Amino acid sequence: MPLRVLVALVALTATACEHPLEVPRDPGVVYLAALGEVPAAELHRAARALEQASHRVVLTLAPIALPTPTADGRADAGALLDLLLRHAPDDTFRIAGVTAAPLRATEHDSVIGYARRGERALLYSTAALPGYSTEAARRRTVRRIVAHEMGHTFGSGHCRASCVMRDTMNPNAIELMPDQPCRLHRHESDIGLAHGIDHPDFLADVAAERTRLGQWDRAIDAWRRALAGRPRDARMLTSLGVALMANGELTAAKEAFDDASRAAPEAPQPYYARAVLYAAGDRPERAEPFLEAAVERDGDPLRAHRAAGILYQDVLDDSKHALHHFEAHVRKGGRDREVITRLTFLLSPTTLVFTDPETIVARWQPGRGLLIASLGPSH
Repeated sequence: MPLRVLVALVALTATACEHPLEVPRDPGVVYLAALGEVPAAELHRAARALEQASHRVVLTLAPIALPTPTADGRADAGALLDLLLRHAPDDTFRIAGVTAAPLRATEHDSVIGYARRGERALLYSTAALPGYSTEAARRRTVRRIVAHEMGHTFGSGHCRASCVMRDTMNPNAIELMPDQPCRLHRHESDIGLAHGIDHPDFLADVAAERTRLGQWDRAIDAWRRALAGRPRDARMLTSLGVALMANGELTAAKEAFDDASRAAPEAPQPYYARAVLYAAGDRPERAEPFLEAAVERDGDPLRAHRAAGILYQDVLDDSKHALHHFEAHVRKGGRDREVITRLTFLLSPTTLVFTDPETIVARWQPGRGLLIASLGPSH
């Protein structure tokens, strides 16, 4: 039975810090939206903080209805970010949401604010904020939260220095947070702020968002616009090919992967992508040489053998080659839990039972390589 492939790509973009600061030709707009019922005064505070953090015009959108909360009554912060991105107008530089609902995230049962690194959406909740004796104190807190979450959108992580990017789960600790970022995180923010919405790095971030959301046509358009400024960027070419493959445009996907390999012959990503293209399509016999070529080029042998083993097992139904790569992963010191589980199954098939996969998710994740996972039979 033919396999149906769904491909999601995250953060396959060139590092913005490699490029000099530029004056944005089109700076874009920062949009603000209430998620559910939010007092006008709260939106006014948020708008002022966003203007200060972004140096952009801030426009307020119509309120957006909150989705059904989780079982504990909290709103899913990740789902709200996706909701904001789906409402983002084409000229969005950043889109921010404010809600009175308490938030939770995958990593934490309770969060005050939330943003994904390298994406355009950020949000915060007023539910856990302490009471304030003055309006100035409340504005200062909102300003720090907005600066912190916007820093994440520029790619910054948490910081241990005296920095607005310090991690805090305690609302009262926000009062101890500095107003300004450290030198490193200021540099990252300065680069992000210098990028207009027509900059290749910005467009690549937009394309990665849309790919993750499954908006294939819009992702393809964004990747192509990014490539207009960087026609030989192998990572962007590979990402374009992945989006084309997910959209069923297989010939165009192959051409993009070929262009990526010509631009960077030693890069493993185009070879992984070609292996997935053939493995999950109608030419599985052509996947093996590309997969092995990808493993040879990958600078991280642990992730390379992990990815190869999963592809052989889940898609190519080749237990012999899967076993070889899982064992290589372990021999080289890898202890990935999924690899150990799969290796145990291959060595003793009666121990575990896997369903026949018909839907495959392939994702390139920095630091781990191509991740391939079965979603089980498609329906």
